[in-house]
Amino acid sequence: MIIGNRDELIQATQEIVRIASVKDASAGEGKPFGEGIARALEYALAKGRELGFKTENFSGYAGHIEFGEGPETLGVLCHLDVVPAGEGWSMDPFGGEVIDGKLYGRGTIDDKGPAMAVLYGLAALKDSGWQPQRRIRIILGCDEESGWDCMHHYLPIAGKPEIGFTPDAEFPVISSEKGILMVELSGALQCPKGIELVDIQGGNRPNMVPDRCRVKLRGIEDEGLLVKTATKIGAKMDLERDESGITMVFKGVSAHGSMPETGVNAISYALAMLHHLGFEQGIINFLYEHIGFSHDGRGLNIEVKDAFGPLTANMGVISLEDNRVKVLVDIRYPVSFTQEQILDRLTAGLSADVTLLSHGGKGPLHVDGDSQLIQILQRVYEKHTGEEAKLISIGGGTYARALDNAVAFGPVFPGQTELAHQPDEYISVSHLVKLAEIYGEAIAKLGRPGRD
Repeated sequence: MIIGNRDELIQATQEIVRIASVKDASAGEGKPFGEGIARALEYALAKGRELGFKTENFSGYAGHIEFGEGPETLGVLCHLDVVPAGEGWSMDPFGGEVIDGKLYGRGTIDDKGPAMAVLYGLAALKDSGWQPQRRIRIILGCDEESGWDCMHHYLPIAGKPEIGFTPDAEFPVISSEKGILMVELSGALQCPKGIELVDIQGGNRPNMVPDRCRVKLRGIEDEGLLVKTATKIGAKMDLERDESGITMVFKGVSAHGSMPETGVNAISYALAMLHHLGFEQGIINFLYEHIGFSHDGRGLNIEVKDAFGPLTANMGVISLEDNRVKVLVDIRYPVSFTQEQILDRLTAGLSADVTLLSHGGKGPLHVDGDSQLIQILQRVYEKHTGEEAKLISIGGGTYARALDNAVAFGPVFPGQTELAHQPDEYISVSHLVKLAEIYGEAIAKLGRPGRD
């Protein structure tokens, strides 16, 4: 399939990336997740209408772009919200610049670029005269990076598509997704004699490896000791001093929380520094001794794995309030385990002075490889790449879990660097166009079942 409006696809992706669709507190009527996300949704829906499709906005929680009729619905689930930009960018994270064939910006790969590729792939189908036997809906969620309130609102009203895929993970085809559990560990702060921990703040979201952690201390005058200790533990750190104390800013490398091994956790270095300064009691010591620089859950009694991969645990956010330190931990557990099993193991591994609060999560996903959905997507992938479409399992959680028969399909090709949630996120222009071709054909095959 040829994408005739290639330049329009690129321009639309640039324009929607320039909308800072980060969840914020500016909620209002029709804008439950803030002004930026509401603008991104209306932009996408307007683009859908411009291309000749029917659209509907579901009170700002989500929307869909629709084509065709039929007794069943094929849903392609995308999201328009993005995580905060974070630190470490070499260019404007919401600039949508194209440099050396790469389109840069937060959301280019996760998930605005793929959403636009799906839209223009469907537009190419429509313009060719193709008619589906299933109703086609491009579903645009607005709270995927947080609590999925978008899907909780949308699906009871619009109904669940009978079959679908989401362009929000990796190729070839993802048949399994690990379970997701977010927990809060907290405990009373205990400081060594002569040192006061005034504040500790780090991370943006539990599902991001934190790239910054600020620690403010009172009672230490020797900056040289701090610099020497930072060198010893391998930390990148800046120092700031004022009349109220000294602040250390630890620097890490952001990454997706489902792959903590690909990032550098700034909170881990902050805990290591505090441990070396004498914080050997209470919650700080527990977090250092039982999590520290690990991401496999071994110190928390939850190191498990199965044929689909091991458990991962990411310390995503740390804070201090009312003399209690609180850490949010994002856990991704293998598909053969349950949330209850992980919580039971975790509870058994905690010390008496650490409090556990579960914030819940999403159960694992597994779709049989013999299903029509997976086999069609495998054939589409193999046709466009010439490579075997192996089934894979991931730690990320996608909208595929929202349906009864859906999987994740792209957009990252094997061997490509995973840039979701990282600084200088980009998608190459050639990659974007290739996605439109692949997703267009996937819609064509799934939209007329039995004719592939």
